[in-house]
Amino acid sequence: MLKENILFKGLDTDRIQQIIHTTGTREVTYAPGEIIMHQGDVAQDIGIVLQGSAIGKKYTRAGEEIIASVLTENKIFGDVLSGADGFASPVTVQAVTKCTVLFINYKNLLYSSHPQAHKILQNMIRNISMKYFVQNKRMEILMLKSVRSKITTYLEWQADSKGGRSFTIDMDRQLMADFLGVERSALSRELSRMKKDGLIDYHKNHFVIL
Repeated sequence: MLKENILFKGLDTDRIQQIIHTTGTREVTYAPGEIIMHQGDVAQDIGIVLQGSAIGKKYTRAGEEIIASVLTENKIFGDVLSGADGFASPVTVQAVTKCTVLFINYKNLLYSSHPQAHKILQNMIRNISMKYFVQNKRMEILMLKSVRSKITTYLEWQADSKGGRSFTIDMDRQLMADFLGVERSALSRELSRMKKDGLIDYHKNHFVIL
């Protein structure tokens, strides 16, 4: 699995094992609903979801919950924070299903004696840049006024990123509604209307743009 992870892109299995051994990683399994990292925590580790799924969410001062990210298998979190040296996490990371996470200490990686450790740091910077563009795209979607325009823009974005008009997203309806900033009932109604209008077809989290 790690060979397919963006952090280890360009490294073979042996080198990955060697780097993991020299940086002192740990694996932790969380029950559904268990908190992996609290908003306000200082992160020193990069986390990789090995199994299951989690969400990153933020609480406003009024107690409102906002979904910031969806973390499925092989997704990364904590990479920005671990390199920020002392900044508190702006989000809470919580397991949605039973979830196993591999933690890699950032400073151990930074000062690793392994000659290929720098490759992971280069990949990490590339991944942080990609996250910026994802958040920027989400802001564009949140600024749209109608539910249909939000759905259309999101699905076209997913089609472009996945390389085809038939694709599967990593979210159920509630997570999709949270990501788009709409009520779940409003999302379901508009998806049904778009299907009836012949714009899209879907089954659960698989969509086809017609």
